[in-house]
Amino acid sequence: MVKIIPYSSAYLKSYQDFARRGWGKNCYQQTEKYLNWLYQKNPYADKEKPFLLVIEPQKNMVVGVMHKMRLPWLIDGQKVLVSSIHNLLVAKDYRQGSGLMLITAALKDAAHAFCPGVLPPLSDAYKMLRCQEIDALWFRKIIWPLGRKTTTARKLDWPDNTQIAAMVKTLNAKSGSHILWDAEIFNWRFLQGPKHLFLWVDAANFLILSIGRRKGLTVARIIDGHVEDKNSTLWRDALSAARSLGAVVLLGYTADQNLREYFLIRIRPRVQHPLVFFYHKDKKNREMNFSAAAGDFGLESFLNN
Repeated sequence: MVKIIPYSSAYLKSYQDFARRGWGKNCYQQTEKYLNWLYQKNPYADKEKPFLLVIEPQKNMVVGVMHKMRLPWLIDGQKVLVSSIHNLLVAKDYRQGSGLMLITAALKDAAHAFCPGVLPPLSDAYKMLRCQEIDALWFRKIIWPLGRKTTTARKLDWPDNTQIAAMVKTLNAKSGSHILWDAEIFNWRFLQGPKHLFLWVDAANFLILSIGRRKGLTVARIIDGHVEDKNSTLWRDALSAARSLGAVVLLGYTADQNLREYFLIRIRPRVQHPLVFFYHKDKKNREMNFSAAAGDFGLESFLNN
């Protein structure tokens, strides 16, 4: 019989061995850089109970894990801390019931939780728990290496404080429930850990991308942004920037009203895709307005130079 416990540093080596077996020897999940960023540098991290492990008691070894990213959100007009559940993995011989045990343990004391990119059979568990299924737009664009086009947007290797303040203000001006950004959490999410590329026109028109290696291929992901000008070339700029950095595909998902409107003019949504859920303890559905930055999308860019 397995047991669920909070992570402690005593299990670091066992966790890393398990991560390498499950995600690959060079996975970002096994790096201390990822763990330190997520659970030490994050100003909202739960340092006493950072994430959950499944332990096989006789061998005292890690056989499962579920990570969480805590971010401040504005829900029902109040600032609340919401954990994004991600990187759920259980060893094959221990999967009978362990995944559901991890989910219920993670949600036990939570008023709200974000559950991105869920596939069957775990999606059935979230439905059983009456989580709100989010209508997210998923897209995928293959990038053919037909030469490099210039971008009209500026590429920001490191946005200055004025630009960061402008992006924070724009991202916070959404309706419904959304991440409640400030300069500190913006810097942590986009500048202190996984690498990001900023395509900037002005305070109302910008995109944030990540570039990383996944399954041996370089992929680009649109993580967040805002496009007020519906004739903006930012989509084309994103393709061009991704191509220039060696990406073979541009991926993304969003439940942001503004970005949905902009992307739907230019792309064909994916028909088959993971599901996105939001857990509310009171079981009431809400207007949720967010992009992939709310979860673990793009964290493979931790491995970039």
